[in-house]
Amino acid sequence: MHHQNISYHQNKKLGKGLPFAIVPSSILLEGTDIFAPSKRDFHVLFWFKKGTGTYYIDFQEYTFQPNTLMLLSKDQISYFDTLDPEQVEIQSIVFTPEFLYRNDHDLQHMFQFSLASHIEGMQYLSLSEKDSTFFNLLSEHMFEVYDHWKSPQQEHAFYHWISLFLIQVERIQKQHQAIEKFSSSDQLNLKFQQLLEQNFKKEYKVEFYLKALGINIKALSKILKEKYDLSPKAVIDERRILEMKRLLKGTSIPIKEIAYDMGFDEPTNMVKYFKKRTSLTPNTFRKE
Repeated sequence: MHHQNISYHQNKKLGKGLPFAIVPSSILLEGTDIFAPSKRDFHVLFWFKKGTGTYYIDFQEYTFQPNTLMLLSKDQISYFDTLDPEQVEIQSIVFTPEFLYRNDHDLQHMFQFSLASHIEGMQYLSLSEKDSTFFNLLSEHMFEVYDHWKSPQQEHAFYHWISLFLIQVERIQKQHQAIEKFSSSDQLNLKFQQLLEQNFKKEYKVEFYLKALGINIKALSKILKEKYDLSPKAVIDERRILEMKRLLKGTSIPIKEIAYDMGFDEPTNMVKYFKKRTSLTPNTFRKE
């Protein structure tokens, strides 16, 4: 990862100060925000319309292709390598979770941004020509609302357009899963990942997840071994370590507060835990 400071973006500082925005490629690529490691308190959809390039999510490198959609969860640390505005076209849509998710049903129904892993077919989607045409139509409506902001009704309109956008994303996701024969083990892994995302800060013992899923250690171990070549405990530890890295690099929160937030009784216990798994102390990782 580049040795740059990580910037923190908050939705109240965006554009019109609204809980959502849609940004065309011309504006997106002329700024520096997407090229500096960033942590956000809002979700981002990047639609790659033209060109190829490299982006980084949570300290891992990925490559994007034309006509693909990438969905970033809030709090993920991400940035792009330098892109040529003449060769690349990217559009972004951003919104706060609170703006879109009005109840528990929305959280389950709409696209799952909260998955810890950058799971293929979940956060990165290839679009057909028909998908692109539909998304272009929705984008035009969103631009119209965003560019002519005059009344509270506009917020209501944007909410419906972006909901339609995400419902279509969900349909594409399910189509991908059907083509790839989304198995029962994949379904169970997804349930485990969702459960982990909700509880990893306080629940770090495998037993909690086995009980919640209603399975035994052998079944979960088999699935995670095939999927990630890791044990259940290692997957839990990886998610916890990732969050610590995000907080250490993406915020100035004192290490003591991070330790308590992550469920440690004493900050020294987090230091030992982190060093054992990264060979660095939290303080060294933050500074390097």
